[in-house]
Amino acid sequence: MELKCTHTCRGLCGALEIAERKEREALNLYREYASGCDYPEVRDILERLIREREQAVTGLREKRLELEVKFSTLEDINDSFA
Repeated sequence: MELKCTHTCRGLCGALEIAERKEREALNLYREYASGCDYPEVRDILERLIREREQAVTGLREKRLELEVKFSTLEDINDSFA
């Protein structure tokens, strides 16, 4: 599935939503693999990947929320001139 950025970020950035969703999907997959893994070294790698993905999801969510506030503020400013 090819995803293209529409470059119309008015109100919300779709690319960040998609990236966050994909990171959550990967996170769930790694958790599933780690829970069924019997080999300690492999489980350690998967647990490290889980921590990294959790940080990525947090970063994406924080940036998306920051942009939502920014877009909302800009829309309020624009509406005040209308």
